[in-house]
Formats: sequence, C-alpha cells, structure tokens
Amino acid sequence: MRIVYPLILILFTVCSAFAQNRIELSKDTVKIEGKVCYAHLVKKKETLYSLSKAYGVTTDVIVKNNASLSTGLKEGTVIYIPIVENGKSTSAAEVKTAAVKGPQKQKKYKRHTVKWYEDITDISQKYNVPVEALIALNNLPNGKLKARQVLQIPDAEYMSTFAPDGSQLSNGTSNDPSTAAADTTATAGAEERSGQIVKDDIVTRDTREPLEIALVLPLNSTTPDNISSNFMDFYAGALLAVKDFKQQSGRGYFHFNQPELIVNSYDLTEYNPLHTLLDVPGFEKNQLIIGPARAGRLKEVAGYATTHKIPLVSPLDNSAEALVDECKYMIQVPTSSDQQLENLVGQLAKEYRKSPAPVLLVWEKGGADASYVEAAKELLDANSIPYTDISYGILEGRTISETIIASIDTLSGTPNFALVPSNSEAFVSDAIRNLDICHNYGNTRMMVFGMPKWRNFETIHVELYHKLNLHLSIPYYVEYSSPEVEKFLMTYRALYNAEPTPYAYQGYDITRYFLDLANRYGKSFINLNEFAPAQMLQSNFNFKRHHKPANQTTVGQAGLFDNRSGLTNYATRDIIYNPDYTITLDK
Repeated sequence: MRIVYPLILILFTVCSAFAQNRIELSKDTVKIEGKVCYAHLVKKKETLYSLSKAYGVTTDVIVKNNASLSTGLKEGTVIYIPIVENGKSTSAAEVKTAAVKGPQKQKKYKRHTVKWYEDITDISQKYNVPVEALIALNNLPNGKLKARQVLQIPDAEYMSTFAPDGSQLSNGTSNDPSTAAADTTATAGAEERSGQIVKDDIVTRDTREPLEIALVLPLNSTTPDNISSNFMDFYAGALLAVKDFKQQSGRGYFHFNQPELIVNSYDLTEYNPLHTLLDVPGFEKNQLIIGPARAGRLKEVAGYATTHKIPLVSPLDNSAEALVDECKYMIQVPTSSDQQLENLVGQLAKEYRKSPAPVLLVWEKGGADASYVEAAKELLDANSIPYTDISYGILEGRTISETIIASIDTLSGTPNFALVPSNSEAFVSDAIRNLDICHNYGNTRMMVFGMPKWRNFETIHVELYHKLNLHLSIPYYVEYSSPEVEKFLMTYRALYNAEPTPYAYQGYDITRYFLDLANRYGKSFINLNEFAPAQMLQSNFNFKRHHKPANQTTVGQAGLFDNRSGLTNYATRDIIYNPDYTITLDK
C-alpha cells in the first residue's frame, strides 16, 4: 500500500466560485529581451482571442512572444504579453509606469511554479516566508494551490508590511527591529562585504547573500500514481533537515538580518534531455547540488559543476566513485565496497592488537568473491597480521571443521578471529555452521568478521551472529537509542504520518551535513583540505581526497592527497553482535 505524506502530497482543486467569464488583467510584469511584458496565468475558458482583446494586442503578438503556444493555450501556464502604448510595444527604458486598462507596473519578485505534491506550507518553508505573505501577495483567499500555478515569492521589503502575528500593517511599516538592519544590509555595496574572509580559495560566505542549494531527484511526480516512493522519502528527509537547519540557525520568518536559505527542487523526470535542466535560468546560482541519484546522470552534470565550481553530491549510487578522480567538485557519499572491507580489517586489527590470537581467512574455493579474498590478504599483510588460509568448496563443508580446529587455540578461552570475505549466502551459511561447531569445541571462542550483505541473509539464524560475536563494517545503521534519532522519528511521524525509510535518513543526513558547510563557506568548502568526521543519524561521514598515484609522490609523501580529485567518504558504521543479543555501535 502506498504511503501518503500529508505535508508533501496534496490533491489540488479549484472551486467553481472562482470561475470567471471576464479576463482579470495581470498586475505582474517581467522584462524579456528589453521589453516589459505582463505575466498572465492562463485560466479556464480563456482563449487567445479574449486575451488579445483584454490586453489590446493582436493574437500574432502573443504567439510571437510565447514559444510554448506552439502546442496550444493551456490552463495553468504562464504567458507573456508585451505592454503596449499607442499600438507599440514598450521597451524597458521607456516604461516607468505601465497603465493599460488599469494595471500598474509592479516590483519583480522571485517566482515559483507549484509542483503537484506541494501545498502552501511546503512553499512557505522552502523560501522561509510566512504563509500569510504568500496568500496576500498572490491573492489566495483560501490558500489553495494547483499544479503548475506560478506564485510570486515575497521579499523582505514586502514582508516588512506584516506584523509578527501574521497581520498586515496598514502603514506599510514593520514593528520588527531587525528590518532596519536588513534594509541597511541590502544597500551595502558588494565591495563592502567585510563578512568575507578569503584564504587559499576558501571564502567565508557573506551571510547577507541568499544560500541556494539544488535537490535533483527522479521523483516521477507527473502524477500521484507514478511517484517514486524511495526518492520521495529522500526528499521528505531533506526537507526535515532544512527545517532543523533553519531552527538551529535562528532563522525565523521575520529575522531578515539572518541569511536566506532557498532550496530549489528539480524533478529529473521533467528534464529530458538533461541539459534542459542545466539551462534553467538561475541554476548556476546554486552553491550546492545534491543529486542526480544515478552515476550516469551524475556524469552528465559533472562538467557543469566543474565549469561553475559548484560542489556536486552523489547521494545514493555506490558505483559513482569513479567520477571522483575525474571531477574535483564531485563528492561521493556512499562508501565503496573496497573501503568497507578495509574498515572491517581495521576492526579486526584493533581486536588483534588488544589480544593476539590465531586469525583465519575463510573463503570459498572457486567462488565469485576472488577479488575480495585477494584484497583481504593484502589488507592483513599491510596490518602485519599473520593468518591461516581456510579455503574449501561447499561439498567439502562437512569435514572442514576438523581443519579449523587444528588451526586455532581451543584451550585458553581467548577469542580466535575468522575473517570471511564472501557475499555468497550458501557459502556463508556453511562457514557460520562450521565456525559454530568450532566455537562449541573445548574452551574455544570465536570472533567472526563478515560483509555488510550478511544482514540481509534469510537462511542464517541471527542467534549465530550473536553467539560468534559478529563484527560488520556497514555504510548505514540507525542507533534507535540515540536522542537525535528519537527526535527525528517523532518529528517525521508527526509531519508525514509514516515511518522513515533508509532513504529518508539518507536525505536528512546528507542535506543537514552539507548545509552547514555551504552556509559557512558557500561553494568554496570544496577546497578545504580537511573535513571533521561526523556521526549523523544513519551514516558516519569522513570525507577525504583520493591518494596521489605512486608516480606523483616523492619519498615520504605517500600519504598526500590529490587536490585535483573530488571527495570520497571513508567512514562506515562498525557494529558488533554481542552474546547478550544486543547490537552496539563501535565508536
């Protein structure tokens, strides 16, 4: 059954009482190629002929200025109609006040096209503006919206006409003392940005300028029946991160001296080919791009990110790491399988140094995990850990326990270590059975180190994981006893009436982490040499650049990182299955 998010998903309806026979002239104007035009939202039953009569222009003029009309006039779209005086289009230089049948030239506001899953509250939170101001500026008596409706977004000047309780002030002034500070800031020249500190390509962001970030996800949001629930979960988690960020940063609706956060959401399914997204006016203003989700689409955006020096976050695709070496602005969040194995051997090395004991490398002869086996051997050698090879085929499994017992300490009660670098459920099931037999022999104790996929195996009783003190290094794990997780759960349930999925946690973690960096340094945070490790709700983050190739380093510099590469997450969550049937996070 599909989960419905009350905050995000909404069915847009229009009351028949608003249907009108006469044309309501727009008061909104924009400048297009030097001409000032009315921005008219097409309503039901309006035609090109009726619009031409209402605005005093010919239908040919309207068609000429709107390429979208090649497919016909459609309700809910915005068309641009040149302002005319004495039968001539008025240029921007000529127009100071437009007065054709009453409409006045109005201030140009930022615009937002309503998605079908957005309501007035979503847009209020996205642009950090009061609902009351949105309703007043856009003449929305009941606050109802419909898909593809174009809204004007109030700015600080407009919102200064509202009191903190949401009522509009008749004298057009605000009783909020922070407004004066905002007005002063707005008039300050760019050359006076004393808030910026530049050092080695790192810029402390001028918080008087808006912070814009982009969420690029394949939501398939053209209809409610076609929506991608996983990516909508990610989006829901990201919105909650934005909400928390604003609250913790002290950004109230009426505190205009605080930096403005603008989250631009793009449904990737609406942009095909992808360059149509990159050509969207203002897309280059984003100081952070999260998504697309797939490696192929990320590769298409990587060149754009490099040109405009915008950090590009790969949020979900483990295979996208190859792009890191090609694009300095690429940030790979999912930890690679190789790094997960390296961190697992790091866990083993830590336990081995505390209490040296026999180490077994258990692997399937002729199996499909040969690359992991070879990598495990190299990592054990690199950590100076001696080990015994225990390799066998499934048909040999009935007698292999005798070979294992002959290779381990069965007397002292000190844990023996077994590393099993395999993702084959059949082999792992047999290996666990044999290691359990050894664990029950004499005074033997076993500590097993396995792969992340083991958590999804259905043929192995989890009781054996606890009995063998299984250690895993995995990319995602939620510690539900954490106060931060408890807070997230309560808020998510209250807002969306649903349980968060791993995608929701991922959306929150990524958005929350990079909002902090972008807020402090803008897009220049990509030039930082070091990133502080962070423990988020579901993931650990420890971003570093790839090591320089051996032929590019000098003696003693093998540990240097390549400043030409992007960033990779080296962190995992290391969990331990304890004999008392608890699971702990190794911090």
